[in-house]
Amino acid sequence: MPKPPDFGPLPGQFAIRNFLTNTLISARDGGHHSIDALVTDATAIGENERFFFERTPPGWTVMKTAKNYYVSASHGGGVGGNQDDTQTFQTERTALADDAVFAVTGPNISNGTTLIATFNHHFVTALGGGGKSTRAFHTDAVKASTWEQFYVLKCGDLGDGYKYAIRPAGSGNIPGKGEHVSFLTALGGGNRVAQAMTANNTFKPESRFTFERQPDGTYALRTSNGIDVVTADGGGGLAHGSPQADNLQTNRTVIQGWERFKIQEHGSGLYTIQTTSGFFVAVKNDFTNISTRISFPDEAPSIGYTAVFELMMIAPQG
Repeated sequence: MPKPPDFGPLPGQFAIRNFLTNTLISARDGGHHSIDALVTDATAIGENERFFFERTPPGWTVMKTAKNYYVSASHGGGVGGNQDDTQTFQTERTALADDAVFAVTGPNISNGTTLIATFNHHFVTALGGGGKSTRAFHTDAVKASTWEQFYVLKCGDLGDGYKYAIRPAGSGNIPGKGEHVSFLTALGGGNRVAQAMTANNTFKPESRFTFERQPDGTYALRTSNGIDVVTADGGGGLAHGSPQADNLQTNRTVIQGWERFKIQEHGSGLYTIQTTSGFFVAVKNDFTNISTRISFPDEAPSIGYTAVFELMMIAPQG
C-alpha cells in the first residue's frame, strides 16, 4: 500500500466550507491583503476559494492562497471583538512564520467537520457561521462549537495513498432544513458481500478509504481494515443490490478490473466515481440505495439520485 510523505505539499487544492451556512472561505482577490483578507460570503468554489495545503513538522498545516501568499493569523491567534477584527487574518506573507501555521484536525466523528486552531492554540471562528464580507473571523475561542466547524473539501489532484471520506454532494447541514450527514461507509471495515456498503451513516472510522492510484490512472479504494478493496459487482451497471450481495462489495484483496474506479473532478470540488463498465456510482436522495447504473451524472437528480461527491482528506491523526 502506498504511503504518502509525512510532510510537504499536499496534492491539489482545498476549499473550506462553513458548517452552519454552507458558504465558503475566500481569500479576497486571491491574496495580498491585510484588511478583510479572508471573508465567508462566497457560495461557489472559484479560484479565490481554493487553497494550497502543506504539512510541516511536527504536524502543522500551512495554507496558501491561489496567488501563493501564506494565510497568517494576527498575533498567532487570540483576536476577538475587542480588537480590530478586520485584521484577524492576513494574506501578505511570502515566507513561512509561526503565525502562518495551523492545527487542522478532522474530519471528526459524527458530522465529519474539521477544526482549525492557530499557533497559540485558539480555534478559528467564522462569525455568524459564515456569510460575512467584513469582520468575518475571530481567533480567540478556547472551546469549539458550531461556528468553529468547517468542511474541508478536496479540489483537483487526489494524489496516491491518501485517505478520504466520501460524501454525496448536498448532504450535511442544509440551512433551514436541518442536518442529515451522510458518508459512504464500509460496514465492519470491509470483508463483506452483503450489507457491505452504506450511504446512510454519520462519519465513522469505517468511513475512511485509502485512494490507491493505479498505473492506468484509476483508483482502488481500500477500506479501513487496510486489507480489502471496494468492488463494483459485475463491474457496475446494477441499479440495486440484493439481500445476498450489494452493488459495492468489500471482500476482495486483489485489485483487478472490478476494483478500479475512475475518479474525476466534475465541477470545482465535486467528483464522479465511474466503474469499469462506464457507469457511475450514485446515491438515492433518501440515502437508502447505492446504484452503479447511472449513465450521465448530471441527469441523476431527475431520477432522485446524486452522482457527484465531495471528498474530505483525512488528517494524519484522523
